[in-house]
Amino acid sequence: MKRLLILTIGVCLISYLQAQVGGLYENANAIVKERNAVFSQTDLNNATYKVTKVVTILNKHGERFGHFDEYGDKFRELKDFSGVIKNAAGAVVKKIGKKDLSISSFSEGFKTDDYSISYESKHPAYPYTVEYTYEMRMKNGIIAYPPFMPANYMQSVENTHYTIELPTDIKLRYHSNFDCDIKERTENNKRIYTFSAANLKAIDREPLSPVSREIIPLVYIAPSDFCYDSFCGNLSNWNNLGSWISGLLKDRDILPADFVVKLQDMTKDAKNDREKVAIIYKHLQDNTRYVSIQLGIGGYRPIEAASVLKTRFGDCKGQTNLMKAMLKAIDISSNYCAISMGDDKELLSDFPSFNQNNHVILLVPLQNDSIWLECTSAITPFGYIHDGIAGHDALVITDNGGKVCRLPTYTSKQNKKESTLHIDILENGSAKGSATFIEHLFGYDNEYRYIVSNDREKRVEYIHDNLSMPKIQIGEINTSENKSDFPYCSLSLNYEALDFASKTGTRLFIPVCPLKKNNYNIFSAPKRNFDIEIPDGFLESDTIVIQIPEMYTPESLPKDISLTTDFGTFSSQSVLEGNKIIYIQNTDIFSGRYSKERYKEIKDFFGEIAAAIKRKVVIKKS
Repeated sequence: MKRLLILTIGVCLISYLQAQVGGLYENANAIVKERNAVFSQTDLNNATYKVTKVVTILNKHGERFGHFDEYGDKFRELKDFSGVIKNAAGAVVKKIGKKDLSISSFSEGFKTDDYSISYESKHPAYPYTVEYTYEMRMKNGIIAYPPFMPANYMQSVENTHYTIELPTDIKLRYHSNFDCDIKERTENNKRIYTFSAANLKAIDREPLSPVSREIIPLVYIAPSDFCYDSFCGNLSNWNNLGSWISGLLKDRDILPADFVVKLQDMTKDAKNDREKVAIIYKHLQDNTRYVSIQLGIGGYRPIEAASVLKTRFGDCKGQTNLMKAMLKAIDISSNYCAISMGDDKELLSDFPSFNQNNHVILLVPLQNDSIWLECTSAITPFGYIHDGIAGHDALVITDNGGKVCRLPTYTSKQNKKESTLHIDILENGSAKGSATFIEHLFGYDNEYRYIVSNDREKRVEYIHDNLSMPKIQIGEINTSENKSDFPYCSLSLNYEALDFASKTGTRLFIPVCPLKKNNYNIFSAPKRNFDIEIPDGFLESDTIVIQIPEMYTPESLPKDISLTTDFGTFSSQSVLEGNKIIYIQNTDIFSGRYSKERYKEIKDFFGEIAAAIKRKVVIKKS
């Protein structure tokens, strides 16, 4: 009876809330009822951050919005914490104290003084509400303020306020991507900023959307002048940030004298500087391994090159710095570069900040030949720019500061996949034959760990991901790899497949393209809220050769198709040569950004490709 009463109250409460806030329930798995945060900075090194948050969880998918997640290190620590969970009727069902929090240090694969602070809130009945109040202490320097991000995917907001209090001699900068209510005032020798938002609807995810920082309401906030672990700098432009990073690199590139002699001996017979760089890069790949290290100055300063050399491991900063030091030992200059490995390819030109980059690579500016090196990978081919950084902005660190440069990327025709299938159809509808797949560039990035693996199960997994033959039996598998600066890998196999063709009377219905191409069925919504962005174009070239049984003749072949659009091209052709049907299909998808007003056009284009792939060949027994 008690459970029934609570359920009834919950249903009534939901109805009441929906009536009150209406559109805030659309696409929402959780609603932030109230969030108030105050960041109070006393000087360049110290501050407190106090937060009160009330969020209602509407369903299972919204549970993560009720969890508590923070982190600590030598620059920040949790001082106070309390929380409660309330049921639909508003009654407290659980009190949460600091003792209930999970504190975990990062361990395997990491060397760090960071630790996570978390709590997973759960309640068996929805809706329920979670309330947190906590305080963080910032110390030893402040390089950024917590951003103001009121709404999120599948989370709406009723009210949220964020206040930053600063001494009047500290300047604050911000960059907002939405119409945020921002106010500034001076009071009691403090400069006070407030950021507010209310009644923001939850954001629905859409395939091929622009990067999140364009969609999710967001205000980046950072100081102009800062100190961090006694290293002070200025963030008013990217050149200044580069100067600060350059200062962290000073005297970190010293190598033992005997090792310098070894490097010089290793490269003495090289024909040119590019060949010398390749020799040193291979030595780095063969003799060091990646370990994430977040020690020292917030993880921004690399471990000394000599230390990485001795231990044979380092993070992106340490390995890049070692590579830079080794090149310096053979009189080749290079540049340490900060870059983002995320979806954000472009740096905000008018808002330099630390949180836009999360990785480090090396630029070797040879005459008429700039080489970008990923120093954390033991297998990335020399000279190849992988898909995590191709086309991204990088902050190139020089003796005179930082300079933003864009890395090269590849055309859709270079970024291609070739598939060739030979299918020998038997009269009972089964098939046997061979298949070959060749993955170039970004396809190589994504698939080499399966194709080149010595583990047959991984190779078989790749085959199942690419061939639509449910009852396939896989025979011999052969692979190869080309590790040039335009790398590719290939896999070939023999197979047999039961019930491949459907038999009806004297007819066999054969899938003309038994390749899995699920990426063309991504648009299903009737309308579009955001622009469509295809970050990386690609080319797929497919050839399927179908050998039909004796006494059978084609009754129906797929019609030839030729589509040309602003988003890409598609063509298919069916040719009969004796008792062979040769089906050739080429799909070229262009990278680019397209207005949401053209959603129907691109949806129709992708839909035509998906429909073409599903067609069948019909053959009939004479």
